[in-house]
This record gives sequence, C-alpha cells and structure tokens, in this order.
Amino acid sequence: MEKARATFFSTYLSGLRPGLLAMLFGGVTTATAVFAMISQAGTAVPLILKTLNLPSCRTSDVYLGTQSDFKKEGDVWREYPPGVVAYRYEFKEINRTHEKIMLRNLTPRDTDDWKTLTVHLPACGGTAKLSEGLPERWTDLQEVWRPRES
Repeated sequence: MEKARATFFSTYLSGLRPGLLAMLFGGVTTATAVFAMISQAGTAVPLILKTLNLPSCRTSDVYLGTQSDFKKEGDVWREYPPGVVAYRYEFKEINRTHEKIMLRNLTPRDTDDWKTLTVHLPACGGTAKLSEGLPERWTDLQEVWRPRES
C-alpha cells in the first residue's frame, strides 16, 4: 500500500538536495536572461550607434545618384554628371553625423546664394537635399545610394 501512494517527489526527486534544485532553477533563469539579452541586441545596436554618433551603415566616399554622382577625392567632394569624366562642382565636407554628410559648395554658380549652398547626403542612401540662402530654403535634390561592394 505504501508503494501505491508514492508521489512524484518521492519517486523522481527524492535524491535531489535543495541546493542542487536551486542551482537547476538558477541555471534555467540565467539561460532565460541570456536569451532575452540576445533577442534585444537587435534593438540596442541602433541606439548605441546613435549615441556614439555613428551611422547605422558603413558610410562611403562615393554616392551614386539618379542625376549625378558624388565622390570624395582628397580633401574635396566632387559632383560628376552621369557618364562624364570631368566634375561639375566641388564641395567641402563640413559635418558628418550618423544620418547625413553635409557638403558646402565651393564652385561659383549663377545664383546669389551659391556661397551658402549645402548638399545633405543621407549616410545610408535616400533623398539628397539641398539648402541655400538665409533663411534656408530646402529642395529635394535626387535619390542617392552607396555603390554595391564587389
């Protein structure tokens, strides 16, 4: 009759000590915490990059565009029309953040505000913008992207 009343504890867990049982549950809890940290790393990385003012993608010294290409050559950036070897405009990089690269125009143009003209290249690709004048007037310039790595 005593054998018939055997409980789950007495049958399967009678040899376990309380310390061993605590260690087993502690290991499960630790594994769960590690899994949670790994699953949250995907959302933490962009926040860390933004805090450190780093782009979420690798920036490039070349941005291709729908109307022209921008290439960093030495200390200046140059804008090339499609299929042309000679550049049209030169720029100086004045700021780089995790979101954009700011280029100030160096080439005289047929506008009164050419000295304030600034091109804003999105670091990861997207719509490049142009600002000029005081107060600044903004214009969407063109779509740009980084070239594919071979």
